Amino acid sequence: RHTPRAAKHDMLEAMISSAAMHTTALAVTRSVRSNNRSYRTRSATQAHKHESTPETAADPSMERPEQRAMEARLDDGGGGGGSHLTRRSAAFGFTSAAAGLAATIAANVMLPLGPARAAEPAEKKVVAVPYTPYQVTSDSSEESIATAKALKAAGARLYGAFWCENCNKQKEVLGKQAMEYVNYVECFPNGVYQNAPGHEDFTKPDQICEGYTSAWPLWVVPKDGATEGQDEIGIQGQIKKPKELLRLVKEAKGEKFDPLNYFTTGNDGYTAPSK
Repeated sequence: RHTPRAAKHDMLEAMISSAAMHTTALAVTRSVRSNNRSYRTRSATQAHKHESTPETAADPSMERPEQRAMEARLDDGGGGGGSHLTRRSAAFGFTSAAAGLAATIAANVMLPLGPARAAEPAEKKVVAVPYTPYQVTSDSSEESIATAKALKAAGARLYGAFWCENCNKQKEVLGKQAMEYVNYVECFPNGVYQNAPGHEDFTKPDQICEGYTSAWPLWVVPKDGATEGQDEIGIQGQIKKPKELLRLVKEAKGEKFDPLNYFTTGNDGYTAPSK
C-alpha cells in the first residue's frame, strides 16, 4: 500500500535516476564528437593577436589525446550555429548537471514527507475575575469631605469598574471618609467571566451603566434644575483633585468662571448666574 511518504520517496528516486541518465548521455555524446571533429591548437587570445597570420594546422601526434579532447571546439551537426565545447564548458558541464540535481533533491527533501495533519481547533479562552470591591486606604482631608458633600447635594455620580486602576486612584485621592458621600456606580457588579465552567458570561458593562462607558472614571453632574439622565455635564477618564470637582459642581449650577475675578479677588473666580 502506497502512503504519501512512499509516493514522495518513489518520485525522488525517479528524478535522481533521470538526472543520472542525462549526465551519462551527455558524456558519451561529447566523447564521440571529440574523436570525429577537427581541432585547433591556438587559444582564442592568440588568434585575436595574430589575425593577419595564416593559420597552420598542428600535428595531431604532438598533443596528448586528453588535451585534444579538452581543447576541441565542436559543431552540433556540422553547422556554424551549433553549440561548442571549450575547455571551460568541458570543465563546468558536469558541475552544472550535478548542481541541478542537488538543487532538485534539496527541494524535495525539504518537503514534509509525512501525511498532512488536520488543524486542531483553538482552545477557548477562559476568563474568571470575581467581583471584589476596592478598599480605600487613604484618609480624607477636610477639603475632600466638603467636596464630596457638595457632589452628593448636586446629584453627582461616579461611574467605574472594580478592575479600573484610575477609578481606584480617584477614590484614593478623595479618601475613605469622603467616598462615603459619593454615589459610586459599579459597572461590573457580577465580575468578568467568559467560557468559565459554572458561570454565565459577563463581558460587558451592566445595564445600569448604559451610556456611561466611554472612559472611566466618569463623573456626571446634572445641570441645575435638570433630572438625572437629561441635561448633564461631566469629566471622563481623568483623575481630579477636590477643587477641580468642586468647579464641576459650580458649572452644573450655571456659575461662570471669570479670570479677572480670579486674579483680582483671590477666590475661585466663579460668579453666580444673574437672575
